[in-house]
Amino acid sequence: MKWRHLMKKIVTLLLCVVTMIAMLAGCSSTGEKNTASENKKEDKTINVATSGDYLGFTVYNESSKTWSGFEIDMWNEIAKRIGYKVKFVQEDVASAFGDLGTGHVDTVAKQISITPARKEKYDFTTPYFFSPYCLMVKGDNTNITSWKDMAGKTIGLADGSAMNEFVTKLDPNNKVKKTTYESFSTIPQEVVSGRIDAMPYAYLLIPYLIQKNPNWNLKAVDTAHPIYTEVNGYPFARTERGTKLLKLVNGALNDMIKDGTHKKLCEKWFKYDVMQTNAAKEYYNKNK
Repeated sequence: MKWRHLMKKIVTLLLCVVTMIAMLAGCSSTGEKNTASENKKEDKTINVATSGDYLGFTVYNESSKTWSGFEIDMWNEIAKRIGYKVKFVQEDVASAFGDLGTGHVDTVAKQISITPARKEKYDFTTPYFFSPYCLMVKGDNTNITSWKDMAGKTIGLADGSAMNEFVTKLDPNNKVKKTTYESFSTIPQEVVSGRIDAMPYAYLLIPYLIQKNPNWNLKAVDTAHPIYTEVNGYPFARTERGTKLLKLVNGALNDMIKDGTHKKLCEKWFKYDVMQTNAAKEYYNKNK
């Protein structure tokens, strides 16, 4: 009898242990499902790196903690169309591409040029902007009237910017001195101070620069002959998430161009439709 009583206790104890294990497994499974669900929700936020210091395109107001500019409007509209929330991450271009490579951000928005070097690492959306660049010098500079006069002179470039690739291509014999800065926003002041001789600048943004800084005494030279033209797109990493987002963003971007939303934003910020420029037409004629 004692033996039977002991066996009943052992069986009861084992049943309790099995029940507890099952309950714990169920909790663990529920926790995993909840975590997976939370991750899916987090994935519905697209992280866009942008500098916040580029007139017309991306500006962050420290006092009001608000974003404005063409890129900001573009991404708010894209995110709405693809059913995502957008989070803007403020950082310079060099840092942004570093974070794009590690997955900390999903893309970069600062009039990003599609270049051969970048295409080796990233996939780009449909081009959404075309921007000719010219040289800007001090207003009293009479020695530089075109790129041909830059031999022996110093040009200011931003770290991580596509302008480095373009200028290197323009200067195969390395006759032009290059000074690189962490942020492009400091370069105009370097030209004004005389520490460098010139800088490349987007032609369409010259009015913004002069209007905001009327005392800087800067001028553009040889504007009829741009030193190069940027073709801009949004870069994405070659990952499962990057490929998915690229497809979604491309769909929204193409729709925005077709339905006139892109045109409205161009006219809002720059007073013209960039898709009707010679640069855009030349690009599409070459890439039919």
